[in-house]
Amino acid sequence: MTCPVPSTRRPLPFLLALPLTSLLALPAQAQGTGPVPPSSDTQVAEIVVTARRSGMPAYERAYGPTVLDRLNLDTAPQRRLDEALRAVPGFGLFRRSGSRTANPTTQGVSLRGIGPNGAGRTLVLVDGVPVNDPFGGWVYWSRLPTANADRVVITRGGGAGPWGNSALAGTIRIETSQRDGLEMEMGGGSDGTWLGQANVGGSSGGWHVGLSASAFTTNGVRVVEPGRRGPIDIRADSNAYNVDGTLSTTMGDVTATAKLSGFKESRGNGTPYTGNGTEAMEGSLRLMGQGRIDWEAILYHRDWQFNSTFSSVNAARTTETPSLDQYDVPAKASGGIVQVTFQPAAGHETDIGADIRHTEGRTKEYFTWQATRFTRIREAGGEQDLAGLFIEHAWTGIEGLTLTGGARLDAWRNSDGHRTEGAIGGVTSRDDRFATRDGTVANGRVGVDWQANPLLGLRAAAYTGFRLPTLNELYRPFRVGNDITEANAGLEPERMRGMEAGLRLTPGSRFSLNATLFHVRLRNAVDNVVIQTSPGQNTELGIFVPAGGSLAQRRGLDRVRVQGAELEMAFQATETLRLGLSYLHSDSKILGAGGIVGLEGREVGQSPRHQGTVDVTWTPLKPLTLRAQMRAAGQQYEDSRNLETLGGYAVADLYAGWQVDDTLSFYGTVENVADREIQTGRRSDGLTNIAPGRQWFGGLRIRL
Repeated sequence: MTCPVPSTRRPLPFLLALPLTSLLALPAQAQGTGPVPPSSDTQVAEIVVTARRSGMPAYERAYGPTVLDRLNLDTAPQRRLDEALRAVPGFGLFRRSGSRTANPTTQGVSLRGIGPNGAGRTLVLVDGVPVNDPFGGWVYWSRLPTANADRVVITRGGGAGPWGNSALAGTIRIETSQRDGLEMEMGGGSDGTWLGQANVGGSSGGWHVGLSASAFTTNGVRVVEPGRRGPIDIRADSNAYNVDGTLSTTMGDVTATAKLSGFKESRGNGTPYTGNGTEAMEGSLRLMGQGRIDWEAILYHRDWQFNSTFSSVNAARTTETPSLDQYDVPAKASGGIVQVTFQPAAGHETDIGADIRHTEGRTKEYFTWQATRFTRIREAGGEQDLAGLFIEHAWTGIEGLTLTGGARLDAWRNSDGHRTEGAIGGVTSRDDRFATRDGTVANGRVGVDWQANPLLGLRAAAYTGFRLPTLNELYRPFRVGNDITEANAGLEPERMRGMEAGLRLTPGSRFSLNATLFHVRLRNAVDNVVIQTSPGQNTELGIFVPAGGSLAQRRGLDRVRVQGAELEMAFQATETLRLGLSYLHSDSKILGAGGIVGLEGREVGQSPRHQGTVDVTWTPLKPLTLRAQMRAAGQQYEDSRNLETLGGYAVADLYAGWQVDDTLSFYGTVENVADREIQTGRRSDGLTNIAPGRQWFGGLRIRL
């Protein structure tokens, strides 16, 4: 089948390097500083001199970021970064299961329950470089060991701001630092789980060299509920290896850091045939200048290879039949970021920047299994270009008061979209070529933060944001069992409008409380919408739906409303006892579904109304640290039809650490102490997937 399409290609004014070079030429004065708001780990403000993509610029204060420092991460009962971040109200992955067992395509980040999906609506950066998958938008959390993070800054809301595409629901900025000496961590635990990671660095002759590496392996757990398991259900194992090398030097007022990274992961997905693998190489160059002109520039390139297999399992779960082999899913992303910061007048701080990004990716896959082999082949993919200009300004002319405002203009283009299908080694039966599409998106935000007195701080903000659907959502279909999800090349950019108001209470150095009310509206929210559950041919999409299966397609929901409240509290009860509490109430509703029957008035899938964490840290002896967390979430719907419900849960996690001396420490953790069942997904045939039960782990750290 051939789909003739009209050409809408127009010159792209943004794909030139002119915005970057012109910004580097702008004069600027010494960079301003801004106070860091109280967080779950800091109760007093600190001053941080920093570039735009790290630390805490003054204009960010009005959007209420949360900061987790290294001590918090080191003592987290969960040894994987995505699990440790679940203690922050509003943080969650698309599915409840973490990166230990989940397919990476379900590891997109959700904040505040704003439309969870596999791609996520949150931008994740490491030292200023986006780490969301170039093709699908999800995050490889195995690529981000907890030990490598010095601190994590989470900003929920805030719109596009200086970050642009994918920062619809907020940003997560992971910051690392160069270290001298040697740091090592080794450990093992239940289900054949082993972890090893090391960082080594040193300086000589004005150069600093750093190398970090990590390895993680686990035999995994069975991910199907016990009552439905059959001989075909095996453990979902995984292995991940990562290495980062850095080289940096200072030349006058300019610091240059080059980084080269490699990553490899393989996973089993719970049956003998299903699994996936990833290989990646990444490189970046970061320049930071200080003096009369303060500026930062980053160039990066990412090259990823992904493969994944899917199968159909019979009702008795005794046999499986291959249904899809995505044997090669390559993706590349290249980009550049530049910013300058200056103080045009006393009490004013201005940040101007630009960024560009080019992404290309495709899926090559076999499908339609007959007898002993696949008989058909498919290729689908395309290219995506994005570029933006932004300005952020903060006024701090009155003590305790910060007024901030910003604007951003982005241009985007989807091109070379295609999908071809045919018999292996035979005739092509489908050859779709999708029209080039482009456009511009304008966004803005304003905020105010007022420290009225030492006890009370108030803030308010309003913002807009956008997210361009990923190449995966536009062009890649997939299948889980008999449930099929089709791509949609006609998806429009998601748009968001939001507002929030918050307060901070700090009646003393021992107590802090942050509370926020928020209201968000989404347009064109991408959702996997089920359009057929009966067996037979779907003539609209040309797809055959097997018995017991379903057919969904990615569609844009006209209007989605998300509103709620979040709370963070910290109380230093004694010198040795610290209490923490976080809570999120998120009420999401589909107000308009574009004519899709049965969705209007429904709740968004995978978004619980209530979730929270109670955190207790006790140091009864100077070398001993004990920490306990109770995490809970209410029930949620599997998808936006609201037909299947995933039950609520409450689990306890424990950490114990013993600091022998400045160089050696031991620790042990237990996750899900009571071995509670956590439902993570429910298929159309009623099969329920579950997260791991009780997990224990012990290890040691050496710092020289």
